[in-house]
Amino acid sequence: MSIVTTEAFVLRTYSLAEADKICVFLTRDFGKVRGVAHGARKMKSRFGSALELFTQVALTFYRKEGRDLVSVSTCDILSSHFNRAARDVQTATAFSYMSELLMEFVPDHETNERLYRLVTATLEALEQGRHLGWTLRYFETWLLRLAGFFPDVGRCALCDESIPQSHFTFIASDGAPRCMPCSGGRGLAMAPVLRQTVFQILSVHPAAFDIQSVGPEQTVDLGEINYQIIRHSLERDIRSYGLLKELGVI
Repeated sequence: MSIVTTEAFVLRTYSLAEADKICVFLTRDFGKVRGVAHGARKMKSRFGSALELFTQVALTFYRKEGRDLVSVSTCDILSSHFNRAARDVQTATAFSYMSELLMEFVPDHETNERLYRLVTATLEALEQGRHLGWTLRYFETWLLRLAGFFPDVGRCALCDESIPQSHFTFIASDGAPRCMPCSGGRGLAMAPVLRQTVFQILSVHPAAFDIQSVGPEQTVDLGEINYQIIRHSLERDIRSYGLLKELGVI
């Protein structure tokens, strides 16, 4: 048995028996980890509010060779977004959406420092009052990029030629980018200005992104493109996506 300490974000919890919870963490050093928090469902649990969604914690756990679930020892809060999510249904739903995406696209036990930094940066941007819908577009784009699903929108996947900066890129149903001749104008159209916006997303922190340069139509268009890639990759919908649309977030 080994004892491990690391920073982590809480991604999800499930009830287990009468008093315990199964918890899913995105850790800085060990990727996505699942563990049991014994006694977490008790009224006077030693974990308190440390297991709320996207709480950043100093996590200590025990792991035994050959077992998928670790045993959570301590979980001390480093930063919490619980109060904001509790009073704001849009933020709470956005957190659920981000959690679902991370649960689906992040493999267990695969360390990815850039992914951990993405979550940190996204939460920092939301704390600073950045536009919720656009911050989700940033998060989706980077998550798909890090997971290997977001394409190079400046190059046609069929003819392998660069698409001129002044031309539209057309995103096929499988998420592949195509030039006008190869696509025949079919697929989701990515205007040149949106292509440039994507390149900017992939080069700056979300809190440093110039949101004033982005029109509402770009937010909608990039959301449609990202979600088409998500649906094709997962072969199903994300549950919280529909509620986000009803709330007018995306």
